[in-house]
Amino acid sequence: YLWTVTLRSIVFCLVNAGLTMLLGVGLALLMRHMSTGVRLLVQTGLLLAWAMPVVASLTVWQWLFDTQYGVVNHLLTQLGADYTGHSWLLRPLSFFFVATVIVVWMSVPFVAFTVYAALTQLSGELLEAAEIDGAGPGSRLRYVVLPTIRPVLLVVGLLQVIWDLRVFTQIFILQEAGGSARDTNLLGTYIYRLGIGGGEFGMSAAVAIFMLALTVLLTAPYVRAMLRQEES
Repeated sequence: YLWTVTLRSIVFCLVNAGLTMLLGVGLALLMRHMSTGVRLLVQTGLLLAWAMPVVASLTVWQWLFDTQYGVVNHLLTQLGADYTGHSWLLRPLSFFFVATVIVVWMSVPFVAFTVYAALTQLSGELLEAAEIDGAGPGSRLRYVVLPTIRPVLLVVGLLQVIWDLRVFTQIFILQEAGGSARDTNLLGTYIYRLGIGGGEFGMSAAVAIFMLALTVLLTAPYVRAMLRQEES
């Protein structure tokens, strides 16, 4: 069962980290081209999403995906799909869909703000020179913007992998709200249920050490890339 939980945790971590980075970088690039008023409005929304306490945020999301009165089920039913009384937390696949939406929602603001801060330090002269040389928007993004902010992307990506691998609160609360713990356990909740729930503190400690080793293994490529960046 440990290997099943480990594989599940790795897939969840990589999917969430990838989506968070993609959406966060995309929002940062969009904010760079927004007017001041629109950008402030977007940043305020991101800040509120980021600052909201985890438990409060999860309560709101549970209401949205509620079986009987959830807005999501109501909208999907109005669009013609049969989602009346549908339980999003009952099946593992839909459970992790909801968990992914929540985790990404709470993580994107950090990436967006950090990358946007890096973009504000980007030299306008460098972009103008690339444009004069005939580089289009896509080429400027690929060959000028992304390489320039690569150190920031590496650090943010490293943090996202660490945070998404050890995610606990979101999964635990969703399990308590109706999800099957055995079918949806990640390493964080598995360690908790072994130790606090089952009294197997030795096994729980062993899995925690294994999780630490797995974190080091997954983040090693980022660390090597950061070291190469420093050397160059």
